[in-house]
Amino acid sequence: MSQASGRSSRWGGAFESFAHRNYRYLWGGSLLSTTAFMTTFLLVPIVGYEITGSYALSTLAQMGSGISMFFLGPLGGVIADRYPKKPLVLAGQIFPALLIVGTGILIVTGQITIGMLFAATLLMGFGFALMGPARQAWLGELIPRRLLANGVALQQMSQNMARVLGPMLGAIIVFVGDIPSGWLYLSVAGFFLIVVPLTTMLPWTRPPRAASDQPRRSAFGDLIHGFGYLRSNRRLRLLWLYWMVIVVCGFSINALTPGIMDREFGRDPQEAFIVFLPFGVASVLISLPLAGLMNGRFAWPLLLIFGLASAVTLWAFALAPSFTTLILLALPVGAATSGVMLINMSLMMTNSRAEYFGRVMSFIMLGYGMQSVMAPVWGGLAEWLGGPEALMSVGVVALIATALMAVGWLRTRDLPLEVGTAAADAAPEQSRAPSPRVRRQPLPAFAAQVAPVALMGGQKSRPTSL
Repeated sequence: MSQASGRSSRWGGAFESFAHRNYRYLWGGSLLSTTAFMTTFLLVPIVGYEITGSYALSTLAQMGSGISMFFLGPLGGVIADRYPKKPLVLAGQIFPALLIVGTGILIVTGQITIGMLFAATLLMGFGFALMGPARQAWLGELIPRRLLANGVALQQMSQNMARVLGPMLGAIIVFVGDIPSGWLYLSVAGFFLIVVPLTTMLPWTRPPRAASDQPRRSAFGDLIHGFGYLRSNRRLRLLWLYWMVIVVCGFSINALTPGIMDREFGRDPQEAFIVFLPFGVASVLISLPLAGLMNGRFAWPLLLIFGLASAVTLWAFALAPSFTTLILLALPVGAATSGVMLINMSLMMTNSRAEYFGRVMSFIMLGYGMQSVMAPVWGGLAEWLGGPEALMSVGVVALIATALMAVGWLRTRDLPLEVGTAAADAAPEQSRAPSPRVRRQPLPAFAAQVAPVALMGGQKSRPTSL
């Protein structure tokens, strides 16, 4: 047995990707950087609510990152598919680290305002829009293709672990008492002192070459072509539309919980971290068994099961009669929402060809941008109906989206898999299909930018087009 195969068998099962040194470095850096991003993301509505005492205004600060990620994310995917990933990831780590330090200083000194918080999240989104697609696409160049589904699932697990570490730091601050949230900003900024050196130890890799018959395009041409690829693959398009809705629904709980702490239970908004902690713990625990199932035939049924569970657990969370019950219900909510996102992302990456990884990941990133853009909508709904009632409305949206997803899956499950994808490589030969020919779209640059928005806008009114 070779040394490589010996290491692979030692790690085995759900952790097989860890047999590769470069993956371990990438994973460790992702864990720490995502912990910093996730912690500051959770802090934004808390700090915003402390400043304003308003659902709507506190969630407005989150909108900044959503705007930049939504509009720049696709371009970040084009860049990731064209250029080496290492400098892109490094830039996407160093720039946000400086922003986190500056925001923390403003909070500690009492100079922070909603406008400043909005500007900080807007600039933070720029860095994440650059780094996110490049880091995920880099994964496809650092491990064998057969391990891609496992690697994506474990990468998602690192994000779920960040949802434990961030709230844990926040909970410590809550229990110590009278410590400004800015100190938490400054603490997580120190993580980048480890993240950046880890990233420098990873190799330079070349992006996969496109087919020889593909013409050279401009950046916007590549963007249009990437969206055309997504749209031409019915299975991939279905997964993306569902992703957009389920991510927006899943993260609504982060935006509304600080206000629920104050208005429903009379507690400090910072105590939202106590709820976020079991939420993150459940996210990690559910990731472990799911990581080993992503290459099997159970992935699609599990996606629907966890989608249904996310709607039901949101309703239960909204109806919690006490703070203790709320903490306990955070466990199934975290498991359900994290599970459906992990499975969905893994299926999207394994059903995409390698030369499109950056752009497909950038379209995935649109979901994270959209959830921040939608945060003020949920905040306004909470001001009108109340926080629990707004969460119940979110659960209804998640349920409808899952029902439409089930219909779409039944209509696409017998379609042949696209040759050149990890899903096709792992499937019997008779279930494979040639790569689809992506038609050139005679769209101007402006139309190319708004095409994803138009498609999302029509997903409710035209569900049968999936």
